[in-house]
Amino acid sequence: MNTKDLIQLNNEKRNQLTEENNKYYGDMLVYIRTNFNKSERYTEEVLLELLEHLLQAQAAGRSAKEVFGDDPKTYCDDIVGEIPSENKSNRITFALYIVLNLIGTVGLTVGFVGFILHSLFELGNGNMAFPVGSGMLIIFIDLLLLALFIFMIFKWIKGSTFNEKRPKKWIEFLWLWALSTLFIGLTMLVLRIMPDIGTDFHVSFPAIILIAGIVYLISFIMNKKMRIIN
Repeated sequence: MNTKDLIQLNNEKRNQLTEENNKYYGDMLVYIRTNFNKSERYTEEVLLELLEHLLQAQAAGRSAKEVFGDDPKTYCDDIVGEIPSENKSNRITFALYIVLNLIGTVGLTVGFVGFILHSLFELGNGNMAFPVGSGMLIIFIDLLLLALFIFMIFKWIKGSTFNEKRPKKWIEFLWLWALSTLFIGLTMLVLRIMPDIGTDFHVSFPAIILIAGIVYLISFIMNKKMRIIN
């Protein structure tokens, strides 16, 4: 049974929990899963084991609080401490997938927008010119910003678990909107203030679409074969 199957089985079995137990276990699940440096497969195996233990207890008339205690955060921290770290090859594969997927997505967007603007509205000269050094540096900085953005999202999600008083939905939306706006604003700022470094490279929009499409297809095949993101 692979990781994706474990996740699906977990989702199916959770439907058997009572509302109270499902809320308690749901917080445990989110808290444990947001430790992204841990082995994903081992994490899902542990979560499924906890769920099956809870289902057995529930059948005997016991609640999740009776099974796991009044301090689920400490209980989860102890469990996370026992989960091994994700191996280096999996981390490299995941990072490579993110880079290729990001480059493919951005490239396709830029290519199609530029091609449409030039073809329909005769804006621009049909190609994009950028200094090679600046382009590589911008990609590197944007990837760092993306990693920071993802880390903050995970930190926020993890911090919202086990709270009796949850913030209102509109407050959560505004916080996420502000964080996303900050991320997009910083990426645009980097693009605007980056000085020209290296020789100018000219490439047509159809070529950008073709290259970006190939890169995106590679990332798609990687995910399909290796189940990087389920």
